[in-house]
Parts: sequence; structure tokens; C-alpha cells
Amino acid sequence: MSGAAATAARAPYRTGMAAGTVDVWHIRLPEPGAGAAGPAPLLDAGERARAARMATERDRLAFTVARTALRDILGRYLDRDPAALRFSAGRYGKPYVENAGLAFNLSHTRGAALLALAAPGPVGVDIERITGQDRTALAERWFRPAEAAAVRAAARAGDRAPFWAYWTCKESYVKALGLGLAHPLDRFEVRFAEATADAAVFEGGRHRAAWRMRRLDLPAGYAGAVTVRGPLTLLRTWSWTPGAAPATRPEGLSHHG
Repeated sequence: MSGAAATAARAPYRTGMAAGTVDVWHIRLPEPGAGAAGPAPLLDAGERARAARMATERDRLAFTVARTALRDILGRYLDRDPAALRFSAGRYGKPYVENAGLAFNLSHTRGAALLALAAPGPVGVDIERITGQDRTALAERWFRPAEAAAVRAAARAGDRAPFWAYWTCKESYVKALGLGLAHPLDRFEVRFAEATADAAVFEGGRHRAAWRMRRLDLPAGYAGAVTVRGPLTLLRTWSWTPGAAPATRPEGLSHHG
């Protein structure tokens, strides 16, 4: 991303973050050789060094663009210079900005990333690129028995989607907790609501009613989910593209009670 593009994109979003609102940004990650990313003026020295240590051009490009988007978007919401933002990390590595009053979580896969924001949070998000591989064995190892059974039955019918729905929901939940792999995926169960994108979390046989989970409507080939603690009355989706001024209005608005 050029310095000019980053400067031109500094107009405020004016989105507002009332309690119960979750904003999810869809970030398009260019493929190597696309020429969409150049110098990264918003990244600090540590981020640039981290990118330089990555083994492949694809990983370096994805990290650089995703972190640029993170800084640009957070800078607008917080009305701060995005290049001056300083990140701290929780015990298990989840980043945060001190005294921000705004929770966020970033996830990326090949070709795309998601950034979720909520006030006060916490919030977790996950995005995965769907593959045609049979993931039944993985589900049987890491999921609860009922979840694995659902994945197994769907796979027999040629449907791979349930695995990715469970996986992204589970990942978004442990990321919201800020515990990562310290909270095994088979410790809790995800149950999908009928005829909606909502899901519920059960742990130790008890409904974790304080948490709201929702599967996301993403472009074909991707699955994603977001989890937030507290009410989820409004879920807004936005779009951010490298090399151009980010969107200043919602890509789509959804209201969820």
C-alpha cells in the first residue's frame, strides 16, 4: 500500500460502537505478484521485522496487509494516529490496545482476513478457506461426539460445510476467551439454531448464555464466525481493500436480536 493511499484514507468512518454492536471487516488479501502492496508506512519496526522473518512471500504479504488494515481501521475508530498505536498482548498472546474501550480480533486465511470489533467485548472471529478434503478424522479427534457425528453424517452425503461451520465457531469462541489452544475444542459443544445463523455454546452440559455466536455470510469458498460476550443486537459487515481508500459505509447491515 502506498503512503499516499494510507494518507488519503484517514477520513473518519463515524461508525459508532454502541453496546450490542459488532462490526466485522472483510479484508481482501492480494496474491503474491499482484502488485497491490508496497511499503507499509503504518507498521512499526517490530511488525516489519516479523514480516521479514516469514518464510514465503504469501505469508509476508498477508501479514503486512492484514496489520495495515488493523491499524488503519482501529485508528479511525479510536481517532488516533494508526502508526502510533501500541499493542499489548494477553497471557496467551491475544493483542489489545490499552485504555481503548474497544475489543478487537483479527483472523486471516489465504486470500482474506476478518477483523471484528466490539465495545466493550471481548470478541473473537475466525475465517477459513474451505477445501474439499474430508475432515471427519479431524472432527473425531477435536470435536465433541455430537459435533463429530454431524460432520461424519454430512461427509457421507458429500457435504463438507458442517465441519467448517463447527470449526470457525469453535475457533471464534476460544479466541474471544483469549485462551487459544489452552482451551481445547472438545471441552465445549456448539449447537446451531434452526433457520438462523445463530449458534449456542454449551460447556459442562450448561448453556454459556453470556456468549453470542453467529456464523457469517462470506464470499463463496470461505467460512467464518464471530463470538462476543454480551448482547448482539446489531451485526454490521464492512469491506477494506488494500491500495484504495477503505469503504466509508457498510457493505451490508444485519439486525439480530
